[in-house]
Amino acid sequence: MPVEVIGCETAGCDGARTPSVYTPLPVSEISGKWNICAVLPHVKDPYWVGQDAGLVDEAKRTGVTLQVFEAGGYTEISKQLNQISNCVASGANAVLVGAVSSDALNPVIEEIAAQGIVVIDYVNGVSSPAVAGRALFEHCTLGGYMGKHLKETGEPVKAVWFPGPAGVSSLETMIRCFKEQAEGGDVEVLGVSYGDTGKDAQLNLIENALSAYPEMNYILGSAVTADAATGPLNERGLTSKVKTASYYFTPEVYAGLENGSITCASAGNDRILSRIAMDMAIRVLEKKPFHGSSYIGMAANVICGKGAGEKNDNLSTLIKELNLPPEGFRPVFSVN
Repeated sequence: MPVEVIGCETAGCDGARTPSVYTPLPVSEISGKWNICAVLPHVKDPYWVGQDAGLVDEAKRTGVTLQVFEAGGYTEISKQLNQISNCVASGANAVLVGAVSSDALNPVIEEIAAQGIVVIDYVNGVSSPAVAGRALFEHCTLGGYMGKHLKETGEPVKAVWFPGPAGVSSLETMIRCFKEQAEGGDVEVLGVSYGDTGKDAQLNLIENALSAYPEMNYILGSAVTADAATGPLNERGLTSKVKTASYYFTPEVYAGLENGSITCASAGNDRILSRIAMDMAIRVLEKKPFHGSSYIGMAANVICGKGAGEKNDNLSTLIKELNLPPEGFRPVFSVN
């Protein structure tokens, strides 16, 4: 799969990004009977359901035992801490951490790493240097590509960002990179509205922002944000004035791009991260070298639908298998 090999060790760092094609270990090179545990922030939206699907597929391919926990949301730090401890207590050789916080999990990560448990930083990014590898959603790449796209349209943009919960450094990085790449264009960020990525929370944030920023003409945020915005914009008669964009893909975003209710979305081709994270853990356990680096990210582009106009409509170029969960898949929490 196409990836970027990142030449540094800190999550979200500005190291050199070298295009590569990731090749996992063949089953013939996996000799151990490994127990792998993954902790996810939640499975409330199709993004994390898709990540779960990748974990399950890779567990079946490699023959490892897999256990998956989901915390229930980004406010559930204590619950995720307990889940990591439960992973180790149940005999996990490696833990894949889809973190609810970039800093709060560090003590337990460092504690279990010191016990010889392999920890892979997975999708969201943690600041601890004790992880053995990182397979991360490239927030800077995704945000930067969206900023560059909006600048290049040449249209005036007055946007409000709805990135997700406050205090997540990767989300701050995303907005910073968006602003950097949009610099020099007619793109203004009016404000940033933080909150849980559940639909009810995002609806409240959108309603408040529509009242607070009447000049707003672009909603930028999570896939849940872009989908949730459809109702309030219809009710207020703003569908022709306010465009929407997501920084990642879900089936709802794809449907919105098809019917014109969502304008654009960053495509990170990142559903494969779950399989890469599993492969990285197995490589450490099997004492095999990493594929190029201990830090792997994904290349990105911006996909727009008919709401962006015929000139910018490139929805047909989306690689669905790398951005959307399998149709009809429901979360699976163990593979034996």
